[in-house]
Amino acid sequence: MTTLNAAARLSPTPGYINGDDYGQWYIEADPELLRALSQLALAHGSDTLAARLERLSNPLCMEPLDAVLTPGTMPQRWCGTPVKKAGDPCAQHTPEHAARLGRCTWAGLDQARAARRICRDAPAAGDDRCPEHAEYCRVVKRDKKVCNRLNCTVPKHREAAAGR
Repeated sequence: MTTLNAAARLSPTPGYINGDDYGQWYIEADPELLRALSQLALAHGSDTLAARLERLSNPLCMEPLDAVLTPGTMPQRWCGTPVKKAGDPCAQHTPEHAARLGRCTWAGLDQARAARRICRDAPAAGDDRCPEHAEYCRVVKRDKKVCNRLNCTVPKHREAAAGR
């Protein structure tokens, strides 16, 4: 009965790109339906499918894994690691791991937020940040937070930036 109730609530939703073209619409399966389908697959002896559906019923990292992201195109591969809250990255896709992934290491303006997304651009030659984020101040203040001001004018910060 849970499966039928969840399936009855499904309706077409426009895609992220070209939502005016009905060929781009899709039917979104909510976590409740995915868990019900997982139980159904388990009851029919398909442990692999049940495990996959159960994993998909949780929020996922969804960080693109493609080395080059062409503007206007969707990535072909996604991370898919389960996370606690939708929209958050997994532990491997935070700014602290950006350099290892060949991405810009800019940590973002919201230092208080627990989970920050990494910039998807490649760093500029000879730098660890992309051209867009290279001008943000990198100095760590007394409160252990990065200044992160665009073209910072604090004299001590400028001295520290010149000495790096």
